[in-house]
Amino acid sequence: MIDFAPAGLHLIRPWWLLALPVAAWVAWKWRGRHAAGAWERAVDPALRAHLLEPSATRGRRWRAWAGWLAVALAILALAGPSWRREAQPLWEAKAPLVVAFDLSPAMLAADPPPSRLARARAKLATLLRERRGGEVGLLVYADDAYTVAPLTDDAANVAVFLDALAPDIMPGSQGGADADAAIGRAARLLRQAGFDRGDILLVSGSAMPASAVAAAAQAARDGYRVSVLDAVPAAASAAAG
Repeated sequence: MIDFAPAGLHLIRPWWLLALPVAAWVAWKWRGRHAAGAWERAVDPALRAHLLEPSATRGRRWRAWAGWLAVALAILALAGPSWRREAQPLWEAKAPLVVAFDLSPAMLAADPPPSRLARARAKLATLLRERRGGEVGLLVYADDAYTVAPLTDDAANVAVFLDALAPDIMPGSQGGADADAAIGRAARLLRQAGFDRGDILLVSGSAMPASAVAAAAQAARDGYRVSVLDAVPAAASAAAG
């Protein structure tokens, strides 16, 4: 895109201007060959003024110039002159993201307020509010993983589910937190949406077991980066350590 300051005029397809010198060269060659009509080329120059009508010659020249002017204007129109510019992103600024939210009973642990669950919701709400670009999806996990919101380019459509996230919505939970199952389902969501690269974020209320670390390593080999957002307060982590 080319700007012409200070007027602010810009061209959307400026490469069309390269056709102008080509058109000028063709016009010049045409003029050299066709400026005179058949009779003008056949009649001796000293006799032309007496045998040919000047107005006819001038008429042909004006029509030729008008035609080439129309060609030049058409080329300028193809270049896309515009007084207004609108951003047209060619790709998303961020990679797609699947959030896996821990809804195991660990989220209900007796921590100093705010609770572990409230802290995790607040952190996720901030992430969704400040995220710019890229699709986002949400799943929850305890003994198993379940999709809540498929990948969408509107993070607000995911945020509407946050207030409903609580361990008691999980079907038949026995108290587990199967993070490796969550990682596997998140990778499948990304793959099914056509992404061979993306991010997986575990919002967790407990420490990651070895099986989850292995699942994260496998996801990384498949092109999906796994991160963990720890909802456990610092005091509880230190006591556990």
